[in-house]
Amino acid sequence: MHRHLVAAFAAAAAALHAPLARAETHWRCGLSEDALRLVCLADAGPAAAAEPAPAVRAVVHGTAFPLDPRRRWVVELWSPPSEPAFVEQLARATICYRSPDCSVTLAPWRSGPLAAR
Repeated sequence: MHRHLVAAFAAAAAALHAPLARAETHWRCGLSEDALRLVCLADAGPAAAAEPAPAVRAVVHGTAFPLDPRRRWVVELWSPPSEPAFVEQLARATICYRSPDCSVTLAPWRSGPLAAR
């Protein structure tokens, strides 16, 4: 009987811990063809499409954070950027706002911007 109790406790602990063990969301961002928008897609596998949207931690101007990794996010820049470091900082601040399990990689634009498709 003791083994069954231990097994049941272990299963319950694993079930409670599963939602908290959500993997980090990694976003890949790049400039649109006209260099006026930052386009970001979550770097997720095929199983991510079946996952529910993450639990909301904050809402800013109607946008819930963390962002839903199942969709593409676009940030208007209003003019072509000239400083890659600033664009990378903007991408992290905009896409990962108050989401500690979030990271962003900015595509290099020397070899051409990421097309907004």
